[in-house]
Amino acid sequence: MSRPGISTTKETEGKPLDFSVLGEPLNKLLIATSNKLAREWPKPYSNVTGARELFVMHVRTSRMSYISALYLGADKPPDPLRLPEFCSSIPVLNRSILDSLFMIMFILEDVPSRISWFWEADWKEMRLELDRYVEEYGSLPEWQPWLSQLSEHCNQGIVHAKLSPTQTSNPRALRSWPNPGAMSRHGISETDPLPPNRAFMKYLNDYFYIDLSQQAHLGAWGMAKRGAVFLDEVQDDPRRQERLRKSRYANLGQSVALVLALASEIEGHFNFGLRQQARYVWGIARPAIVVVEEMYQKRYCELLD
Repeated sequence: MSRPGISTTKETEGKPLDFSVLGEPLNKLLIATSNKLAREWPKPYSNVTGARELFVMHVRTSRMSYISALYLGADKPPDPLRLPEFCSSIPVLNRSILDSLFMIMFILEDVPSRISWFWEADWKEMRLELDRYVEEYGSLPEWQPWLSQLSEHCNQGIVHAKLSPTQTSNPRALRSWPNPGAMSRHGISETDPLPPNRAFMKYLNDYFYIDLSQQAHLGAWGMAKRGAVFLDEVQDDPRRQERLRKSRYANLGQSVALVLALASEIEGHFNFGLRQQARYVWGIARPAIVVVEEMYQKRYCELLD
């Protein structure tokens, strides 16, 4: 069971929905966005260590998750090895894309300070991981080469994150990176109204991230959403294939919405000249995908104006 994501005449009639109609224009937008980030990184951020690379990795990783989702859930081209049940894995990919969307939105509020915070938190986790491995395996000779490499990487991270000896002397005291649920209220009192971008982040958390996390972590409700279709008792249910089809469309619609939102956030901030291309993809997707229309009305009709 998934949040509704697709509502089209083709679906109602039971005909295959060809995602290549909007899939390739969106793919080109994602490629163009990552190339702009890599080759036209803005001069005001040129001295922000690791910012360009972080943005590029998030967009390109999200694009690959999106392409993977399209393969897992597509109707076309036909592939006898593509099982209808593959659609149950798409929520995990969508959770990853949504993590990137939260990350980018949060960093874009203040790129220099947020990037500094991110690398500080990243080094903290890396150092604590090293400490755990040393404690467990530090006395084993066969582990020494790998531990030495991890230690060297950790030492390089000190320079990258620009940490002082005082900071590195107590890794646990360093800041941790907030999870998506905490981002919408970061620095804002519970009694104060949320600005538009934070209100949108709260919407993403309440109606997408919580749901996708349940499905990724496979708690009882999340397992029911992803795994009920695999029970022996429903294998011969005549409604099973129809439910799989609707789940496939809903999950793919969500994939489209999330990567399109990611590209739009970047264009809205950096103004790389991709606004018309982004609006074109929104225009294709909105009539076919309910959640795309919902997100567009909540944020992107104004952001891309």
